[in-house]
Amino acid sequence: MKKRRGRLRRIFAALVALTVAVLVAGYAIIASLDVQQVADFARTEVKAATGRDLAIDGPVALRVSLVPSIDLQDVRFANAPWGSRPDMVTFRRLEIEVELLPLLFGEVVVTRLVAVAPDILLETDAEGRGNWEFEEAAAEAPDEQAPEPAGEAGAVSLPDVQDFRIEGGQLTMTEAGSGETLSLEVTEAVGAVPAGGGARSLRLVGAYNGNPFTLEGSYPGLPALLSGAEGPLDMTLAAGGVTLAVTGRAGDLTGDMTAEVAVTAEGESLAGLSPFVGAELPALGPFKLSSDVKAANQTIEFDGLRLTVGGSDLGGNATLDLAAARPALKAALLSKLLDLGDFSGGEGAAPGSAGGGSAGGGSAGGGDRIFSETPLPLEGLRALDAEVKLDAELLRLSPGLELNEVKLTLVLKGGALTVEPLAALLAGGTLDGRLALDGAKAEPDLALALTGRDIDFGELLKRAEVNEGVGGKLELDVDLKGRGASPHAIAAGLDGYVQAVSEDGTIDNAMLSVLSAGLSDITGPLFGQSNQTRLECFVTRFDVAQGQARSRALVLDSGAFAVAGRGGIDLDAERVNLAFDTETSEPSLASLAVPFKVTGPLNNPSFVPDPIGAVAGAVGTVGDVAESGGNIVGGAVDSVGGLIGTGPLIGQSGGATASLCSEALAAIGRGGEAGTAPESGQSSSSSGGIIDDAGKALKDVGEGIEEGLKSLFGN
Repeated sequence: MKKRRGRLRRIFAALVALTVAVLVAGYAIIASLDVQQVADFARTEVKAATGRDLAIDGPVALRVSLVPSIDLQDVRFANAPWGSRPDMVTFRRLEIEVELLPLLFGEVVVTRLVAVAPDILLETDAEGRGNWEFEEAAAEAPDEQAPEPAGEAGAVSLPDVQDFRIEGGQLTMTEAGSGETLSLEVTEAVGAVPAGGGARSLRLVGAYNGNPFTLEGSYPGLPALLSGAEGPLDMTLAAGGVTLAVTGRAGDLTGDMTAEVAVTAEGESLAGLSPFVGAELPALGPFKLSSDVKAANQTIEFDGLRLTVGGSDLGGNATLDLAAARPALKAALLSKLLDLGDFSGGEGAAPGSAGGGSAGGGSAGGGDRIFSETPLPLEGLRALDAEVKLDAELLRLSPGLELNEVKLTLVLKGGALTVEPLAALLAGGTLDGRLALDGAKAEPDLALALTGRDIDFGELLKRAEVNEGVGGKLELDVDLKGRGASPHAIAAGLDGYVQAVSEDGTIDNAMLSVLSAGLSDITGPLFGQSNQTRLECFVTRFDVAQGQARSRALVLDSGAFAVAGRGGIDLDAERVNLAFDTETSEPSLASLAVPFKVTGPLNNPSFVPDPIGAVAGAVGTVGDVAESGGNIVGGAVDSVGGLIGTGPLIGQSGGATASLCSEALAAIGRGGEAGTAPESGQSSSSSGGIIDDAGKALKDVGEGIEEGLKSLFGN
């Protein structure tokens, strides 16, 4: 940053030297009134000041008075010897009118400037030298000690340009080291000082790298903007469908900027500014941003910050320190509503949101992946340090999944991102967790931990518009670790577990009829006459190793009807392979409880009845679950899967479900010795894990068996 500001100062110092050299020709004109000698005298003075050649190929006109003027045509100023083209600056016509008396004291007051078709090239070589660094100037002072503009007697100050007009100009900046090229095309640029004095007006119409813009308003003058003397600033920029307005006082834009301004920006999409900031901005909008900004001593303070995007809002205060090795941001933000849908960038529906499943299917394609292969924006994580505290009344993760009273602290240092604490309310329960992503590494480490307690499982389904007939409290535990440069790479190497448990809930018989393969003609004798049945337990746990999620427990037991399964999910190939057995407490109807398989792409699996499994289930033996054409991920019989093969799911006397639920709980380390329970306080957070996946799958359950099964066992 400091190097760039020093470069700008040297550019302006060079331009001042060039301007004064041309103006000295005016003195010669006044002394000799010999127009014929003007071109030669100008060439000599410019050569002495810069070491470069000045060519004036067109006619020269002058007017002698206390405000002398000179009019030059077809002017060319030579480039550096190593430059990419012969001329650094060319003008079709250049007219300059300067007040004489201030010039005697080192002040350049340009009362009128007209430039027609100026073409200016600023470039650097491979060593970083700029073509604006003149040989004579380099001999007088070291590179980093280029002459500073000053207002002392006898010294040359920055020119005070009052009225000016530029017609059809172009400014190009190139950097040999990076190969970057920036282009500014000027269609019209007009500035003037009001008759009574005061701030100067400005209208600039042009294009930046081919992208049109308009800048209008008033400013305090070039010397004030480029020195420490603040002046009134009122400018409006319209570009890319976005309007940016700045009002207040500002100065020293090339050094330690000082400013006290009010800033507002609004538009239909933030992406319209991408060409102007040199980075791809998300297609967020409509948006509106406002803040009071104070800048001094390399520190920028944002007070009364207010941002709205769609229906979301964000406000608070922030400070940006530019003096640190990396820019450092510190902010405290508040929000009434943050809807992630407003920040999705308008990229459309989630993969796999449309269409029905098909048996078998291929591996999830690159365009249909749940876990994107797009590299994580690690450069952005490494670009600055930050500490941001956020309090949000409502955080909407998806239309059916909302968090209340969200409180989190985000710390970013050296590319390492940590979100801790992370606390929220979810469906009447609590959610606590921690997220860490070490973006300082080429393949960052990710750690996610979540604990959810007393979450109303039925309320989650209701919000997702799946079913209103389920009740009960859900406990959620997520502990996942991975490494990779993209979401897919991280998922493919995940280790840890995802676990959800609900006990002593309720489920309505309409839901159970869906789970029993839609056999509506036997729902009466199968479930009894009541509208609602007790849900003894819902237990699911997947242990994840190197991207392979294997079921440790997968059970739903209503007392009258039970489902137990086993299998797994390949997060690398994004394929699911699960097998479920079903059973009823009525032995005479046992053959109607149809087992099924869930197989295929994770984002759109198929639910297929398994008649062979149904026969085996009726006699109490299922054996190893296998699928023709492929093996089940995590195919070893686990404690609950083995339960299916050792006897009835439900006791023959009816309602004796303690065995199934207790075995399932024991398998995950609750109420028994089997399994490995989460350590106290370890739990972890991933509403993005099981809850987010469930939110995608728990939809339109009433439309048929396939969608109904998705609501409980989908991706």
